[in-house]
Amino acid sequence: HDALPIFVAIDGIAVVVDPANAVTGLTKQQLSDVYTGTVKNWKDVGGPDKAITVIGRETGSGTRDGFEEVVKVKDACQYDVTLNSTGAVVSKVMSDANAIGYVSYSAVSDEIKALKVGGVEINDDNIADKSYALQRPFVHAYLKNTDNELVQAYLQFLQTDEAQNIMKKDKLIPQEFWK
Repeated sequence: HDALPIFVAIDGIAVVVDPANAVTGLTKQQLSDVYTGTVKNWKDVGGPDKAITVIGRETGSGTRDGFEEVVKVKDACQYDVTLNSTGAVVSKVMSDANAIGYVSYSAVSDEIKALKVGGVEINDDNIADKSYALQRPFVHAYLKNTDNELVQAYLQFLQTDEAQNIMKKDKLIPQEFWK
């Protein structure tokens, strides 16, 4: 079976902390050091003298896979807490002033602070131009030369303004895969 992948959208992965945390950004190397346990205290990355609570997603999470791949810490993370949903990560970061976690860009709100990564803030423009480093593609796959009406209808729908607006509303950066 020949599967054809299509690159539908880009999702930014936000690194989030409590809004009161003095740290405003980290480099990819600092993220690697925090998530692998080399750095265990906020003071070592410009914050208060407090132990860092490292939060991650469960094995099999797309956000975890994307984060670990981009930061180059696959299978090397030392998580203090592993949670099974974006909402749980947001709640834990909100309830632990020393926590750090990662979530899809769509989950960023005023209740948590998204850190700059390598000096670049997460926003639509920085994800689209790839200057924001933590991002992952959303890919769909279908069988090559399929004549399945539902598959064809879905592929056509993805090209509509309605589909593009749904993706934008969810803070995804749509890709024009059909051009």
